[in-house]
Amino acid sequence: MVDVQKIDAFFNGQTSIKQTKRQVESKHLRALRFAKLVMPSVAALLIGLILVFPNFKKNNMITQSDVTMPKKGEFEKLHAEDASFSMTDSNGKISSFTAETMDETQSKSKVIKIIKPKGKIPLKESDKFVDIQSDVGYFNQKKNVILLQQNVKAVYDKSTHLETNEAEYDFNKAYGKGQKALYAYGDWGKLWADSFAYDKNEEILYLNGNSKLVRDDHTMYAHKQARYYKDLQKIEAEGNVILDQETERLYADKVIVWFEDENNLKLKKVEGFGNVKVELEEATAYGDYGLYIPQDNDVFLEGNVSIHKDGNVIYGDKVTTNVETKISKMISTNKEKRVSGVIRGSSIRRKKNEKK
Repeated sequence: MVDVQKIDAFFNGQTSIKQTKRQVESKHLRALRFAKLVMPSVAALLIGLILVFPNFKKNNMITQSDVTMPKKGEFEKLHAEDASFSMTDSNGKISSFTAETMDETQSKSKVIKIIKPKGKIPLKESDKFVDIQSDVGYFNQKKNVILLQQNVKAVYDKSTHLETNEAEYDFNKAYGKGQKALYAYGDWGKLWADSFAYDKNEEILYLNGNSKLVRDDHTMYAHKQARYYKDLQKIEAEGNVILDQETERLYADKVIVWFEDENNLKLKKVEGFGNVKVELEEATAYGDYGLYIPQDNDVFLEGNVSIHKDGNVIYGDKVTTNVETKISKMISTNKEKRVSGVIRGSSIRRKKNEKK
């Protein structure tokens, strides 16, 4: 029996109801198969967006980025290009950074690898910044710490340039450090150190290990640590410290240098503590404590003082020497103790009030 309806449907370009159902079912199957293939990638991307970047500790956030699809086999990791992001420290100050690329190192690790990071870290004064950059960086979202490596460069308030190969900065503590050698230069001079640390809240720069500070008129060496207090305009140096200035040289276990100005580091006064030794052109003096006033050209020594010159030695409690006139004055603060000395093999003793 001929089915006229089917024949008419055929010549009219129509399909049967069953065939139509099969076509609809086929489309649904293809859509489901496509969803099964695509959804894992889309889900991974959405999960990455939720878990990785918006979860920057507290107020840390990405302001803009071009987010790409995860690579094959790494659906759980996020990759971003031309990214901008910011971190907020404990004082509410915002540090902003840019990067060529950002990648999560491992799924849910909270550690982001950054290529060519560049950023600005605000200082205590609102209008001053540290501009910093490197070849590679790692940001730990959980600890709120950034580690910069390879060709790390920082510019402090547009006046001081620092160079090293590794630097770490904790945004919560406003504290930075580096275990690699540091070189810095500016209008004030040049310095070198084995490693360093920087406390932004206290404005203190720590130079650890062997350090050297060079300026036109003086050079200072320290073999343990040197601390620069910006607000107090002073440097404290420890460990076989040497201060060279033209024809004078000061040695001590610890030296404190005070400056007239925080920008040019002009010497105001120098104090030496422990095993103090002062070398002048014509004499060498020793004591427990020393004080040098550059403006007056005077050197003061106290405690077990002795002056050595041309084979002669004079002992006392205090001595004042003018480095320009080369005149020294030795006194004894103890009435029972006299100034004494040895001159070319002959001993001399003179009471404090006795005339020469």
